Amino acid sequence: MIDFRYHLVSIISIFLALAVGIVLGAGPLQSNLGNQLTDQVSALRTEKQELNEKLDASEKIVTAEQDYAEAVSTRAVAGRLPTHQVVVVALPSADGGLVQQLQTTLAASGATVTATVTLGADWADPAKAAARGAAATAAAAALGLTSTARGDALLDEVLAGIVVSRDSAGPTPSRTAALAVLSGAGLLDSTEPQIDPADLAVVVSGHYSGEEAAVAARSNEVRALATALLDHSAATVVAGVEPVVAAGQPMTSDGVSAIRADRTTATLISTVDHALGGSGPARVV
Repeated sequence: MIDFRYHLVSIISIFLALAVGIVLGAGPLQSNLGNQLTDQVSALRTEKQELNEKLDASEKIVTAEQDYAEAVSTRAVAGRLPTHQVVVVALPSADGGLVQQLQTTLAASGATVTATVTLGADWADPAKAAARGAAATAAAAALGLTSTARGDALLDEVLAGIVVSRDSAGPTPSRTAALAVLSGAGLLDSTEPQIDPADLAVVVSGHYSGEEAAVAARSNEVRALATALLDHSAATVVAGVEPVVAAGQPMTSDGVSAIRADRTTATLISTVDHALGGSGPARVV
């Protein structure tokens, strides 16, 4: 059994250790520790200042390069697409600034922008699949399209049949009627009520996030739409902004990544990432 003397010795030892620590801290160790901490803080401040200066210099260089690229892009693209017509298809959540830049740059290249078609949120909403299928069937009938495809696959064919064509076919009542069906169903908005089919298509990518299965399904839809446009056009390009990872989401992707992730579409369809600002729009042309 531990007696009182053991407790007394333990308490005295504790206070003795505290006293020794206080004496050392206030005496010979104080100066060394203080000097070391002061030196470390000073070094960190100097390092932070140097990093900030490097960051400022890098940002100025990047800004200058972007300004130069934007200044010369009009001359660089002038006359590149003088005989072509281009339709711009903006996917859900596509960057509006990028859409406007591409419209301006495509016009500067000599191409005629026939329309900008913006797909609505219902275009990619799994809960709206039945409604999309009904709209696709009605639009296909208005277009006079005979196809074995159903649902979203038919919808992609219908949209491609409306907005692009490899020949010089102009707007027709059937295309106008089919476009009205899709617009009335809330699946898309078009800057033109009737579209002169283009021979080139530019798809403006948007980001999407969620569980891996949902993101994979969305990527498949993007690839299917881009492939349908390519099948009816002379060329199709998918362009997007800088990749952005959505906070709190297990997975994030975009149209450009979807095309590049599949060997077939990556071979057939051109993609441009970081297309917003600088040389991005010119690279799309």
